[in-house]
Amino acid sequence: MRLADITQYGGITVMLPAAVVIGAWLWFSRSRQSALLWGALLLFVYAIVGASKILFKGWGIGLESLNIAVISGHATNTSLVLPVAMSLLARQINPRLRWPGAGLGLLIAWWFSINCVAPYIHPLQEAIAGALLGSVAACGFLYYLENTEIKKIPHAVLVIGLVLIALNTTTKKYTAEHVLNRIAVSISGAETAFKRPEWRAPVDTTKL
Repeated sequence: MRLADITQYGGITVMLPAAVVIGAWLWFSRSRQSALLWGALLLFVYAIVGASKILFKGWGIGLESLNIAVISGHATNTSLVLPVAMSLLARQINPRLRWPGAGLGLLIAWWFSINCVAPYIHPLQEAIAGALLGSVAACGFLYYLENTEIKKIPHAVLVIGLVLIALNTTTKKYTAEHVLNRIAVSISGAETAFKRPEWRAPVDTTKL
């Protein structure tokens, strides 16, 4: 499997169900306030990514000096969900492993962002922006959990959650791009959504 083929697993088809499983995990481990905060954090982070895409798709607004047109949703998804998921899994084994687990999740997420998301979907700068956003949100949430008692859940329930995530890796992959295109065009009044910033030269991916 090529690196370009792995990129699809960072999209909402896989990562959003994984985020829902995390929320359910927190809810049923009697940490409902944490589950609600997790949901709010997801909405906040997704709103930032969505806003960056709508601004560019509708008006062509981006950060030219940083070569960032939009924030990568794939990098954001992976860097937010994976560290939290691996930290919670590590807690099941030994609570002292929660931060090493999160660190491993961050390493995998950053490797994925730099090697899979960039340059196949986004330029490196946009992938890094997404990885930074997701990482900061994940670490902030895990820091909040330091003062929260997370009870272990039955292994059977854990297996069911992991199976649900695994099943989503085998289904057809979807993105929110078409929806965001429609929103951006309807708000801005543009005839079509912007696809490539004027300042950026085309990338020849055949040489990658």
